[in-house]
Amino acid sequence: MTRYRHRAGELLVHADDCAALAAGLAGFGYHPAGDTGGVRRFTGTRPVPDVLAALGRRGAGPHLLFGLDRIIWGDLRPRPTTDHLTPVPAGDIRHWAGVIDTGIVLRERRPHEFLGERVHYDPEDTVRVVRGEDGNPAGSAGHGTFVAGVVLKQAGPDVGVRMKGVVDEQSGDAEDLAVANALDDLREEGVTLINLSFSGQTFEDTPPKAIEAALRRLSPDTVVVASAGNRGMRQRVYPAGIKLAPTVPGQVDDKHALVLPVGSADSSRTPRVADFSNFGPWIAAYADGVDVVGPYFHPGYPVQPPEEEPKFNGYAVWSGTSFSAAIVTGRIAAVMATGRSARDAAGEVLEAAGRITVSDVNGNSEVPHVQGN
Repeated sequence: MTRYRHRAGELLVHADDCAALAAGLAGFGYHPAGDTGGVRRFTGTRPVPDVLAALGRRGAGPHLLFGLDRIIWGDLRPRPTTDHLTPVPAGDIRHWAGVIDTGIVLRERRPHEFLGERVHYDPEDTVRVVRGEDGNPAGSAGHGTFVAGVVLKQAGPDVGVRMKGVVDEQSGDAEDLAVANALDDLREEGVTLINLSFSGQTFEDTPPKAIEAALRRLSPDTVVVASAGNRGMRQRVYPAGIKLAPTVPGQVDDKHALVLPVGSADSSRTPRVADFSNFGPWIAAYADGVDVVGPYFHPGYPVQPPEEEPKFNGYAVWSGTSFSAAIVTGRIAAVMATGRSARDAAGEVLEAAGRITVSDVNGNSEVPHVQGN
């Protein structure tokens, strides 16, 4: 049993390493099966962990899967609320926040009323609701709508969400290559602020090859906000944990996009790190992540037993670092609307944020705490 999740029978190799590795991979029965964005895919039948163990650190890696950690089937399920959000009609949208997620749920060919015309999507970025035996959603379909709504809550009518639907609506899985392709699409569209609300562990704690390569192709003024995971652990997860260049205190890296890992804070009393949130010195900021209100499905769905109150009213409360990341993304987008670049806006948001005390084996540290609207 391996701790990382991956596609069986698939390996990824950077194009520059193919010549050196092709013969060795062929010896294990793995052969080229296509490429995308500088990464080559090899397929075979021998178990991936066995091949990687035999190759050692020689450049090949699994085709990794990431997911919506614990927030669908675990302790962090969406719950009904009596709160109701007032939709903000779209204005002259000049700033788009890219959201790579499950896609947008449509009802009568329209997105949730709170998103309205402030969300842009292609047909492949919509999502089918998978229903269980009780007729209620059995997967992750509502996650993309909720994340998009939390982003839009933080900003005015001149900010919109550009949705890219790559997370599977039933399993909650996102493939390394699919995320990389979505990042490339957003780069080509000129989007410089991107939200990634999923995470996972990787082979030997190394960055996922395709996503890392795609992040390196982003322009230096791009900011990628990524959720830090909901396992309550210190270990780095990805893609939030990707570092594109060595960090030098006080020095700004102007050659690569900025990746901001975001954990969850519990503000129900003196702000502290939420019990479920991952933590550690690799996390750049924390944002409110407990009982966040956002758009879910239409009123009355999911259906609940007659005795249960309140009923779903089209909105929900949901907890997780997914929504903490969305808050930070939305706050950055709001500052971008005043004419700042994504990188400058991120700096302003973190500088103006409060502070939360984080304690671990290295002692206490003060980390930015971004509060949501």
